[in-house]
Amino acid sequence: MKSKKAKVKNYLWAGLLDLPFLLIKMDKNKIDLKIAAAGDSRKITELINSVYRGENSKKGWTTEADFLSGIRITEEKVREIIHRKNDVIILALYEGSIIACVHLEYSGSYSYLGMLSVDVSCQDKGIGRLLINECERYTKEVWGLGEVRMKVISRRIELVEYYNRRGYAATGELEEFGSKGETFGDTTEKLYFQTLNKIL
Repeated sequence: MKSKKAKVKNYLWAGLLDLPFLLIKMDKNKIDLKIAAAGDSRKITELINSVYRGENSKKGWTTEADFLSGIRITEEKVREIIHRKNDVIILALYEGSIIACVHLEYSGSYSYLGMLSVDVSCQDKGIGRLLINECERYTKEVWGLGEVRMKVISRRIELVEYYNRRGYAATGELEEFGSKGETFGDTTEKLYFQTLNKIL
């Protein structure tokens, strides 16, 4: 397995991403991808929590605020992920500012994709697809693996359908939310994670 610090490709500069439309009000040539460092942890934490929880998250379509309260992740947890040997957080930056991120974990026979977060003001512009593409490339070219998996809360039909359009399919595996003690947030209803995968 190659180093987690192996260079992340910039799809937009390399012309490898075929966007169906231009990034509105954004110069797409100014979007860069990089591996997160410890110094990025505060900004990453703020981004993830603003995308998934609280009133600000309701401006976007990825919110969990309607059925989960509290924070999505702590800065301590983000720093822990950054320092793990088999994990990377890939950032998308626009003019030097973090506008999106995704967590990718090496799990032996497959990679695990999670915490895909795009600033609510930058959603629906192809940035999520850009990061998914990079995760798939990293999985295959850097880690030498042929499968990506993820877990999605099953009641989030629109998100499941989004990943279905990206080529991800349900494996049939269900896991009760919070059963492994690795989640943040409080809920009054019973939630389940649905596992999706894609063979590269």
